[in-house]
Amino acid sequence: MDSRRGFLSGFGGMAVASALGGFLPGARAEAVARLLVGFPPGATGDRIARAVAPVLATNLGASVIVDNKAGAAGQLAIELVKNAPADGSQLLQTIGSSMVIYPHTYKALRYRPFEDFVPVGTVATVPIVLVASTTTPAKTMAEAVALLKREKRYGFFGTPAAGSVFHFSGVLLQRAMQVSFDHVPYKGSAPLLQDVLSGQVPFGFMAQSDILEHYRAGKLQILAVTGTSRTSQLPEVPAFPELGYNQIVNREWFSYFLAAGTPADTVARFRSAVRKTVASDEVRKKLLDAGLEMSDGDFTTLAATMHKEHAQWQGIVKDIGFVAD
Repeated sequence: MDSRRGFLSGFGGMAVASALGGFLPGARAEAVARLLVGFPPGATGDRIARAVAPVLATNLGASVIVDNKAGAAGQLAIELVKNAPADGSQLLQTIGSSMVIYPHTYKALRYRPFEDFVPVGTVATVPIVLVASTTTPAKTMAEAVALLKREKRYGFFGTPAAGSVFHFSGVLLQRAMQVSFDHVPYKGSAPLLQDVLSGQVPFGFMAQSDILEHYRAGKLQILAVTGTSRTSQLPEVPAFPELGYNQIVNREWFSYFLAAGTPADTVARFRSAVRKTVASDEVRKKLLDAGLEMSDGDFTTLAATMHKEHAQWQGIVKDIGFVAD
């Protein structure tokens, strides 16, 4: 027992041992669940997984190992879970875009969100903010619109990825403002953030969790936040609907899924464990401090959100005419 715990602790927080018995019928005494994350260490999804894993392990009565499988905008991890044995040994943590936007933008997606997976629960949502460099002479949305009409050199915005909720939020804003506002896609948040901080990019749509500390340090500006209301971390920043931009309400969400065909009792155990984990003070504090908004962790909420947003994005993507490579 001690040797196994020593082995697990060697992962530096990647694994959490909880020798309370297996969660699968006939499983060995110490079952292990791999939590597959489709993004690299240090990304928002990775930080969420590592905050959740210890508490989730306790609630499952099993070890939980965070396994980063970055690639293809998160699709690699999704495909691995889809093709793995449906026995609860692999749990997927993925973003909402992969389940409700990608089906409309990728012509040859190798998974079906509703048929290939069973929803377990949403852990947190990530508000999306319109940021501006400190060198951009606009501190409010009204000033930004006036600036874009006056000086075309400011008429572009960066996002962490093309075909993402960040990208489409910018397109919807451009249409509402009726000014030139071109999209510049980046490969991830880190390079975009550096260009916003340096003043090379005047505007950007980014996750609140990626820019919060820089905003508080006065290194960038935030003009508005997506969603129907202000966030708990940025109560001074208006939500887009307050400013008349009623279509810009979408937020990215991080949710858990099991492969379709997983036994019902195993699915129920994971759903219960995720709800308990999301409700724990330890997890809530870590995620709120990181700039995330908490969810209720209930699978019925996740399922309803998927169906609603899948239909919503179908119309938006078709209207925009975007097709992923």
